[in-house]
Amino acid sequence: MLDVHPAHHAASTWRDFFIHIATIVLGLLIAVSLEQTVEYFHHRSVAREGREQLNHERDLDARSNELNIFTTERHETDLKRDLAILRAVRARQPLPSQPFILRRFRFVYPEDTWLKLHQNGTVAYMDGHDLTGAAYRYFNQESFSSRVSESIETLSHSAAMLRGQDDPLNISLEQSITDGHFLDDLVDHHFTMREAAIEDHYASLAEHADLTQLTPGQIDELERAIKVALADDDAQLYYCFNVKRNLKNNPVR
Repeated sequence: MLDVHPAHHAASTWRDFFIHIATIVLGLLIAVSLEQTVEYFHHRSVAREGREQLNHERDLDARSNELNIFTTERHETDLKRDLAILRAVRARQPLPSQPFILRRFRFVYPEDTWLKLHQNGTVAYMDGHDLTGAAYRYFNQESFSSRVSESIETLSHSAAMLRGQDDPLNISLEQSITDGHFLDDLVDHHFTMREAAIEDHYASLAEHADLTQLTPGQIDELERAIKVALADDDAQLYYCFNVKRNLKNNPVR
């Protein structure tokens, strides 16, 4: 804040009085203008930094979105094969040789920057166009993450019938680390990775239960759960495609 000091001697005439008042008013206007100019450039700097941070996170989100499309479409393929296997079990026909896979991979969208810019008030200085496009994308990303979490939990509960009391755990620290490396490779190379390498790692998700021991009622319940999961996957792809379209329609400025 700039201070404006009045003259040290009193005005002796009306002319001096008005000059004195005009000097104070002019000084105040200059001070306010300078302060607003400093704030303007500061706000522009803050907005520019926020936009650069969002653009960086945008690139990360785009990579995550491509992988989520890939893994969700792959999950749908696995679930449709599972339905075919269950139909064979019901008909007492020879089971296909492919693995019975209910579990899936997914990748988290990084949203730290978006949250931080709201928490520290930076969004107040940013262009509305930047925020409108980003807000729609983040809404769809959050919707995807919420829907996939609910779907995984529901399908896992329905698949509990495939577990026996003596079965080993499906997860371990070593397996989690291996899955993390596999996801990293998928992020960077899922368009060019050898299909055999992808198949080998997805096989680690296979259920090892004896499906021929399922009762007709259990088969019905599992089929319903898989069909619900397929509907969930369709909804997840809807969100992913919204994100992809949004990224295309809102290029980096």
